[in-house]
Amino acid sequence: MTPDMKRTIITALVRLRLLAALALLPLLALTGCARRAPLPGGYKVFQGSSHEVALAGGKYGAYVAGAELARLGSEGTLIFGEITLMPGRPASDSDTPGFFLLDTTTEVIQKGLSRENWLKKLHEAGVKGEPKLDYP
Repeated sequence: MTPDMKRTIITALVRLRLLAALALLPLLALTGCARRAPLPGGYKVFQGSSHEVALAGGKYGAYVAGAELARLGSEGTLIFGEITLMPGRPASDSDTPGFFLLDTTTEVIQKGLSRENWLKKLHEAGVKGEPKLDYP
């Protein structure tokens, strides 16, 4: 193999790598756009690890709900969702498991609700039907 052939092959491989990297850029941009809409009242989702996901903000400061926030939704001034126990950790490391409802106007939070009680309280607060919950 001549030096010119080696140079041509190396140049082709470099171009192929560059094209592959450029082809992946739109996928990275789409992934970055998959963020959730801002939560009411300035509350934010805090993710310390794959199993430490919490709702933070308001007068409560760091953790409002979590640290294993399984699903989350919001409507108007309400934030609601489900808290589960952190896997492989003692129950004392977790927040009250069950469904929760936070009114960001009054900053009153109700935790440990059964699904039925949670749906009833959401209906009383003006949420129609079953709310959509997403993974935080």
